Amino acid sequence: MIAIRVDTRCGLGHFMRMKWLAKALIEQHQQVVMLVDENTVPARFYQDMNIVLVEVPQQPDPVSDAQFALDILAHRGDLVSRWVVDGYGFDVRWESRIRQSGVPLLAMDDLAREHVADLVVDAKWQGSQTAVRYDGKLAAHSQTLLGPDYSILAPEYHCPAAQTRDGGLLFSLGGGGDWHVPAAWIDRLLKTPPQGLETTAIKVVIGPKATGTEQLRSLAAQHPRLTLIEQATSLAQYYQRCGLFVGALGTSLYELAATQTPALSFSLADNQNNAQADLEALGHYLHIPNLLTHATHKVVELIASLFSAHTRVQQLCSEASVIVDGMGAKRIASVLLGNAVSGLTLARSASSEPGVSWALADNLHLYPVIDKHINSYLNARNRSDNAWRMTITDRIDKVDHYRWWFRQTRDSFVLSQDGEPLLYVWHQCAEIAGQTYLFGGWFAASDKVNFVHAQLILQWQLSHTAQVYPDAIWVAVINKQNRFVNLLNERAGFVALTENEPGHDAARLLFPNASPADFNFVAKYP
Repeated sequence: MIAIRVDTRCGLGHFMRMKWLAKALIEQHQQVVMLVDENTVPARFYQDMNIVLVEVPQQPDPVSDAQFALDILAHRGDLVSRWVVDGYGFDVRWESRIRQSGVPLLAMDDLAREHVADLVVDAKWQGSQTAVRYDGKLAAHSQTLLGPDYSILAPEYHCPAAQTRDGGLLFSLGGGGDWHVPAAWIDRLLKTPPQGLETTAIKVVIGPKATGTEQLRSLAAQHPRLTLIEQATSLAQYYQRCGLFVGALGTSLYELAATQTPALSFSLADNQNNAQADLEALGHYLHIPNLLTHATHKVVELIASLFSAHTRVQQLCSEASVIVDGMGAKRIASVLLGNAVSGLTLARSASSEPGVSWALADNLHLYPVIDKHINSYLNARNRSDNAWRMTITDRIDKVDHYRWWFRQTRDSFVLSQDGEPLLYVWHQCAEIAGQTYLFGGWFAASDKVNFVHAQLILQWQLSHTAQVYPDAIWVAVINKQNRFVNLLNERAGFVALTENEPGHDAARLLFPNASPADFNFVAKYP
């Protein structure tokens, strides 16, 4: 018999993944007993499976909990061949006591804690750091299974059936969470919906540990567009059919990846904080950890923007370099039963740049900016060495950036050196009083940017736009303290604009935050 001790006091997320692991073990003709915290698991979550459930009263410390688990199974006459533990309260003391029984132990984790278990499983993806995540934290006998290959999902996430997305919005905080703030978003979406969301169906998944649901229940009674989903044991069908998911990033990260669902996420707990590059490897680009702290009207406008662009967001999901195939439970079960499996998820190699490019030097290439640059573009723009040169010097928030990104019409490009972004450059065309004007700018993405790079990119940009917009007048505003760019533009043929020139008026219109006291107004004529 395989015994699983799972923490169910903090929510049912740990229980559900252990349920799916238990199912994979049962399919291999194993008997499973699950030890859960007393009075925490409704019967509907396990009555569909042939498992024994044993409740554990709250214990004073981890060692006492482990001893209780050993004693109660011995009293039942259960002969345990393997142990599995999943929960943040079960530390090395708990593991040490179980291992003293002489039975192999598997420990689930996602926080890179210390372990003495025989096998440690962690599905978290941290790029090249995934392989070394537990260095110095394990006993000499411990082995690991690391990365999203070992994310445990419901069986239906493996090769999910094709579904037609109905364009609705899906909200979820997982098994728990406080709904007060998201309920305010949903209230606004129902009562004063942004353009394009007037008739959109909204589904809200309410977990068994959720709080602050009173407003949602009131709204559901008044608005037929709102459906509350309770007692759901799997969300696969809802992920597959929604137009946009909005919610907390826990287990949903892997469920979203498996179903390639366009999503906007935020964090409710420390284990939901991830490096942006690691999320992007899984095809998830739109994560704002502190979204709950933003003004309701801004969040609702962002949801509307992403909903209207959900096909573009879904395209990002489909180009993930790390694949979640829903086979994690089967892989872990196989290893637990003595079969050898590769212990580390590997990313697939995929080009991150479009096919169009320009070679400016042997190791310098220019590419059109695509949606995959949405976060790196913002990170570069917000670098302190860039912001002071801008007409808007404040840091740009992710909420504002994401709203802008999916409606902006500028042409942007990235200059890369040996595959690493050096700088971003952009331009845009505008018709003012019958004249075509070009305006643009560039900003560094690396400390390696120098005068040569800037000169190359400006030469390319002027040559490129002269071909595409042969009659356009270039106008620019340059911070007077920025001698580097003032000299660069002077060499490129830009001349000062006087206040009575049409070009000066155009520049003031295009750069409304540029003060003549702080910026030089210049133009380049065709």
